[in-house]
Amino acid sequence: MHHQLDTSVNTPQRIGYIDALRGFTMFLVVLEHVASLCWGIVGKGISIHDYLVQVRMPLFFFISGFVLYKPDVVWNGRHIVGFFKKKIPVQLVSPFIFFALFLHVKGIPLADGVMDMHKAGYWFTLALLEFFVIYAIVRYCVRSRWSAIILVAIGLVLYWFCWPRMTSGNQTVDNVFLLLSVPHWRFFIFLVLGTLVREHFDQVQRWLDGKWLLPVCIAIYLIVNIMGDVLPVKAIPIRLLLSLAGLVVVLAFFRNRQAWFSRDTKLGRTMQYVGRRTLDIYLIHYFLVPTGLSFITVFSDHPMPIIEALASSVIAVAIIAGSLLVSEIIRLSPWLAHWLFGAPKN
Repeated sequence: MHHQLDTSVNTPQRIGYIDALRGFTMFLVVLEHVASLCWGIVGKGISIHDYLVQVRMPLFFFISGFVLYKPDVVWNGRHIVGFFKKKIPVQLVSPFIFFALFLHVKGIPLADGVMDMHKAGYWFTLALLEFFVIYAIVRYCVRSRWSAIILVAIGLVLYWFCWPRMTSGNQTVDNVFLLLSVPHWRFFIFLVLGTLVREHFDQVQRWLDGKWLLPVCIAIYLIVNIMGDVLPVKAIPIRLLLSLAGLVVVLAFFRNRQAWFSRDTKLGRTMQYVGRRTLDIYLIHYFLVPTGLSFITVFSDHPMPIIEALASSVIAVAIIAGSLLVSEIIRLSPWLAHWLFGAPKN
């Protein structure tokens, strides 16, 4: 069965279900932070989050790459200067303001926060800006189809080597790795794939409508996870395979059920709104996560994945709603909206 798209790949109009998908991904991010900061159960194999982690951040960077690609853009010097003139304030300056304020509230020295690989949670915008730099350099230096091959090759190399435990054996170099959050560069491959899917979206949709791609990806994701005790799930190639399979499944679901996520439904309008405010939510939500709930150990002492997921979801929705409220208050000032969230100047 073929599905009608909201828009053509060659038009600048936003695709509604992609905005909704971005909103869903933001929900997954907040959900994971609730599970890790409230209950402390992530990574212990007793919750759904150990499965969601396989697709959550890959999906976020995939969507970032999807919206980055524009068919009529030439990555020449003029475009690159204009591009980073817009991106640096949004990706670096405003996140640093929230980052510094968060460290102050938590009583963390600025130097410690800066040298933390995760930047107290504020690593995403920095890593995304670095990905834009890598992408722009390759697109500028190679104007042929080879640029896509080179970008994929770079992404695969970074995915293989850039992990939290990476070390060069030299303290100075390792400090640079931490400063630039280099271990997170493993996600660059997903941004590249997002740009390529956007570029070849018509062909990708034909694959999604075919008989084999989606069933194979569902089978891979389920079977590999179910056989986690036998298969090397944490091996780098297996991790990549799981992430790619998960991406296909989630993208296919939102595309095939795009009527649910259109502006004609309350669910669609809500998720699209969240999707258009992901930066605001990302920057604000850390202040609202109730870390004081760590005394509640019931989910770690007595694993109840469904109950925990429901409890975490309720808290996550409340945090997102609170973040959006704070965002709307800040956006009452066009000046603050511009400098903190990159809103266009009036």
